[in-house]
Amino acid sequence: MVTPTPVGEADLHAYADGQLSGPRRAEVEAFLAADPEAARKVEAWRRQTAGLHASLNAVLKEAVPLDALPRGLRAGSGRTKAHRPLWPVALALAASVATFIIGGTSGWMARGRFDADLGGVPPLERFARDALASHVVYAPEVRHVVEVPASDEAHMVAWLSKRLGAPLQVPDLRAQGFRLIGGRLGVAEGGPMAILMYENDAGTRLSLQLRRMAQGTPDTAFRLERLAPAQGAQSTGPAAMAFYWVDHNLGFALAGPIDRERLLALATAVYQQYQRG
Repeated sequence: MVTPTPVGEADLHAYADGQLSGPRRAEVEAFLAADPEAARKVEAWRRQTAGLHASLNAVLKEAVPLDALPRGLRAGSGRTKAHRPLWPVALALAASVATFIIGGTSGWMARGRFDADLGGVPPLERFARDALASHVVYAPEVRHVVEVPASDEAHMVAWLSKRLGAPLQVPDLRAQGFRLIGGRLGVAEGGPMAILMYENDAGTRLSLQLRRMAQGTPDTAFRLERLAPAQGAQSTGPAAMAFYWVDHNLGFALAGPIDRERLLALATAVYQQYQRG
């Protein structure tokens, strides 16, 4: 008799994303039927993904403006050699689009959802919008939500501190119900951004994003940035929002699809832990 392969976290994520079929899907469904807590977690992941799609699909499906693409990828910019395959160009285009989606540096992704014109937006508010855009792109990822897992926290802290140009602390939010998944490097207007990703037992994810602000940037109180829902979209839960602030020339943004009061309590916990050093 063949012993069934244990159902792990990767299987649950793959099931939630509709990536399983055949016998393995049946095994996972049997596991979920016997484990109500795991079933609730999978359903929470599905609701979160549906909410993000409702808010961002209209933006993600927009055509990429030609001016936003590298010159070599623009139509009519030069002849393509007959023997050169087209897939490298397709990959380059995909990478280019991903860069603009994740970094938000051109303002293209921000149009309509984060206001049409970022030219007059103060740097701190622009950072908050970049952080919110990064959250809704990275949070639904199954296998690549972070670049360095929490199990390698020492390396993650050293790497991100070096790229950030400032000592990075990792707030402990377990008392608030969120555990660290890991971290990754992001991009904000004006420089690199450290991203720490957290998750609770229901599968809801938060990201704490930090970047160096210009020298002399005044400290601020908490401010709130919201992700406006797509026009005509039906709400499936709290829209993603972020509390952001500046402390000692370091910008902070805590983003996630949870209610304002709970997110504020989490932001306060982050602030207090950084104050204690």
